[in-house]
Amino acid sequence: MTALALFVLKDRLPNVDEVWDSLSGVSLGWLAVAVLAEAMSMGVFARLFSRLLALGGARLTYPRAVAVTYARNAVSNSLPAGPVLSIAYTTREFVRLGAAKPLIAATLVLAGTYSTATFAGLSLFALFGEPSTRTPTAITLGALLFAVVVLLRLRPRWFAGWLYRRSPKVMGQLRAARDALRLAGRDRLVIAGLALANWLLDVACLAAVCAAAGVRVGPHTMLLGYVAAKMAATLALIPGGLGIAELGMAATFVAAGVTGGAAAAVVALYRLISYWAIVVAGWIAWLMLRDGVRARLAVAGRWLWEGFLWSVRNAPCAVTYGVRGDDL
Repeated sequence: MTALALFVLKDRLPNVDEVWDSLSGVSLGWLAVAVLAEAMSMGVFARLFSRLLALGGARLTYPRAVAVTYARNAVSNSLPAGPVLSIAYTTREFVRLGAAKPLIAATLVLAGTYSTATFAGLSLFALFGEPSTRTPTAITLGALLFAVVVLLRLRPRWFAGWLYRRSPKVMGQLRAARDALRLAGRDRLVIAGLALANWLLDVACLAAVCAAAGVRVGPHTMLLGYVAAKMAATLALIPGGLGIAELGMAATFVAAGVTGGAAAAVVALYRLISYWAIVVAGWIAWLMLRDGVRARLAVAGRWLWEGFLWSVRNAPCAVTYGVRGDDL
């Protein structure tokens, strides 16, 4: 798919000089805003995890939630079958904190459900806001709603009974997860707000990158490029949607009239902040969450501190002025 897209767009691809010219004039202030927005986006999702676990009676400190969020993101976006491995990794980390498995399952399901629902809302807003995609979106949405109504009218209870008979253990686990975490009306609003804020802050990162590169696009065009990149990354089999996400976003901006060099600069900067930096930070967090690594770092820290104290005690000025080891 990537090769086909490159072949189709080969005459519109920018050369290296165009991209470099766009990158050389970026605003460092706006880039700092982009980094801050992305960090806040990850922090909000960590808050969503800690909130759900707290509603189920488990305690997860915010720094630990942030570390787990970064680490699971790195696992999901850089390894084959990353989403599956990410679920297993997150479950293991929450079990280490004392959370019950039904509560962990409910937390992961609800976090994914609210995140998907709010992203779907953003996608519909972007698609209906663009005249060229309004009609196809309305037709597709109408077909989906019709299918849902038909399924609800049929009420296939026999299917649920068949699942219970075929997989009683799995269905029992799902029922335990449902009973482990029940959200009140206010809790649903808070969780939905956190999930939406996670996406909006990520969009704010892209908007800040556009401002840094001096690219002026309408809010609907920018949101449409964002949605195109995220959907392409989700549907692609490559971890993190590498290549596919970049092409989807760049194609949207070029179609809106942005020059190839400027579009490539925006995509490169945004992916550097929202993908590569997050992955690197995530693997660092993964290492720091390992007990053996933390123990070795603690020992190394004590050695460094003791070496610093020894050097201060034996410095010429300390001997001259009679500073003793007990004074430090």
